Amino acid sequence: MENRRSFLKKMLVTSLVAHFPAILMAETNQSFLIKSFGEIPSPQNIHRVLSAGPVSDVLLLSLVPEKLLGLSTHPLSDLQKPFFSQHLQQLPQTGRFAGRGTTASLEKVIQMKPDVIVDIGSITPTYVSTAERVQSQTNIPYVLMNGSLAETPQQLSHLGELLGVKARGQKLSDYAQKVLSQTHNIAEKITESSQLKIYSARGADGLETGLAGSIHTEVLDWVGAKNVAEGAGEKIISRVSMEQLMLWQPDVIIAMDNHFYQKVLTDPLWQRLPAVKNRRVYYAPKLPFGWLDQPPSINRLLSVSWLAHVLYPELLSYDDYAQNIIEYYQLFYGYSLSHEALTQLTGTI
Repeated sequence: MENRRSFLKKMLVTSLVAHFPAILMAETNQSFLIKSFGEIPSPQNIHRVLSAGPVSDVLLLSLVPEKLLGLSTHPLSDLQKPFFSQHLQQLPQTGRFAGRGTTASLEKVIQMKPDVIVDIGSITPTYVSTAERVQSQTNIPYVLMNGSLAETPQQLSHLGELLGVKARGQKLSDYAQKVLSQTHNIAEKITESSQLKIYSARGADGLETGLAGSIHTEVLDWVGAKNVAEGAGEKIISRVSMEQLMLWQPDVIIAMDNHFYQKVLTDPLWQRLPAVKNRRVYYAPKLPFGWLDQPPSINRLLSVSWLAHVLYPELLSYDDYAQNIIEYYQLFYGYSLSHEALTQLTGTI
């Protein structure tokens, strides 16, 4: 009988060929959708799932809430808890394996007895080596999945099948496919002369940004907006100067930090930018997770609708935008979001 690992590889290769013919399964750039380490149990035998980092936290909270052992980085805050069930509100912190600081104790991981560990995000050799090391030291199967925005529907459907929740995974995948299709390159419907230049402002001073092509600015790229920080390089997030911003002259600023958002419209230095002069500065919604980023997980499905409407309301109406958001909260969080609550989360747009 074909073992589980062989079946998994065959399933994923077949799916990748069908959905992503341009993807090269090259180990040099780690451009795979999913990779497993160790023998993955059959779906019906997966009851305890451990998240390896904040990106997988957000996905697994929605996909397998009843199987999730905890959250890798920190428990849900008082502001986040109302959006989730009592069970999820009480999930403990279990520690993260990769990214900015490993906090997971392998001894405690073994004691939790997970059936599988799941990590999702930017696939780099560091993440691969972490997966290999953790699996070899704990003998717990480890799944590593590419977290690109474009592949969100495939992430949900494949992981749903792998973790024994195929129907739910497909339901969430269908929503993701609908919203991504609705918003992809929506900016192309606008003439070149009307194309907006966007600056994604991170940090309390607004002088940190994600470079074009970064996982942190994939939403901008997806809707076809022009990210003024088009430079490429090793860093996915970079510091910039006010002098550089004056050269870029962004039409719209998306603020990621509330402190910066509260002061930018009255700061004389920033008044010289078109975005501030025209009061086209928007604060990216944060609850229960950052819509645009923080972390860059499936929560970005909220932001593609929000950003498409903010930038191009004539192309994505308020009714369509609001329907997408309300449907996401119901499907992914089990939370009934009213139009009034939506306004509180995002402000009037």
